[in-house]
Amino acid sequence: MKTKKLFTLLLAFLMVAFVQAQDNNEEMKLLFNKKDKSGNKIANGGYGAITIGWTQIDSQSAVTMGARFAWIANHHFGLGLAGRGFFTDFSTSTTDNPSEYFLAGGYGGLMFEPIIAPMSPVHVSFPILVGFGGVTASPSSGWEDHNYHHNNYYYDTDVYFVFEPGVDVEFNITKFFRIALGASYRLTDGINLKYKYLNDFNDTQEISINKNALNSFNAAVSLKFGWF
Repeated sequence: MKTKKLFTLLLAFLMVAFVQAQDNNEEMKLLFNKKDKSGNKIANGGYGAITIGWTQIDSQSAVTMGARFAWIANHHFGLGLAGRGFFTDFSTSTTDNPSEYFLAGGYGGLMFEPIIAPMSPVHVSFPILVGFGGVTASPSSGWEDHNYHHNNYYYDTDVYFVFEPGVDVEFNITKFFRIALGASYRLTDGINLKYKYLNDFNDTQEISINKNALNSFNAAVSLKFGWF
């Protein structure tokens, strides 16, 4: 008897809800399909990008390569992930100098990107990266054929926090493709690296690398593909 009453009440509730849904013309509000203050739907887009650039690390020139992936809200704000790798080894030396070293590593994290006047053919954005990275001190390429190169004793690594604000000048090439010329400043909480090697007398030598070696300006070109 109680089961019949519960079933009848449930059926009545569903019928009332159905009738109200038929009479209510209000559009469903979705998390990613909201409207702005003027009642217009907020556009959603996204892009992927590849980046190549130049910077200085430990007072040496370095190449950077990276990628970005972002969701764009209403054409004016990007939120996503970004990362870069770098290396300073351009040595073509063949001299056996174990004190020569290079730095290589990378970093990545969340990216926030306000975009100013995105519909203009030339406009600016302000990508800000917050994340973590890692770096390694290794023997230079001129020393790589030496037997000692393969001894782990000569490698040192460290992790760091990174904050990198920047500015991009973007060019709208097509509806789905943009080119950005960017500049940024990489700021870390410092690194702790000590490069060790053996001298000609097989004595252990140690070089303490500047803790601010990664803090520097960057210049880069980005190719962006997506729905903006």
